Amino acid sequence: MDHRRRRRGIMMWFYSGPARQVAGGNPVPNRFCCRQAGFTLLEVLIALSILAILMTGLIKIAANNTRNLWFLENTTIAEQVAQNRLLQLRLAEDKPEAGDGWEEMAGRRWYWQVSRAVAHSLGDGVWRYRVQVFLEGEKTAYVDLVGYVTSES
Repeated sequence: MDHRRRRRGIMMWFYSGPARQVAGGNPVPNRFCCRQAGFTLLEVLIALSILAILMTGLIKIAANNTRNLWFLENTTIAEQVAQNRLLQLRLAEDKPEAGDGWEEMAGRRWYWQVSRAVAHSLGDGVWRYRVQVFLEGEKTAYVDLVGYVTSES
């Protein structure tokens, strides 16, 4: 068998006509010739259902990450608001027993509450302040910070 015949024999496997000749010369119907390339409908449906399940999981993960990012960002900003209030208490001449107010930071409004108690373990000249910071419209505090301030300026 020369080179051209062998090559034609290989090409016969890809022939999609009504029949092809095999080595013995007998024609073989097209259904036995070669399988058509592509996927069946069932294979495509299974692949799409797997893809849909995976995409649903990815969307849930992305939503959780966004929610966590929002919470961490708010916690960081609330921590800054609380630290600012404690610093203002340390620098102030007048040290109130309790106080509250609003502060705007990072485009959001924050409500803070300050309450004082005597810290007996640290001595009479030290007050324990508790600062709670809430985001506007929310009932739970993002930060509950405790700091110690001396009673003398």
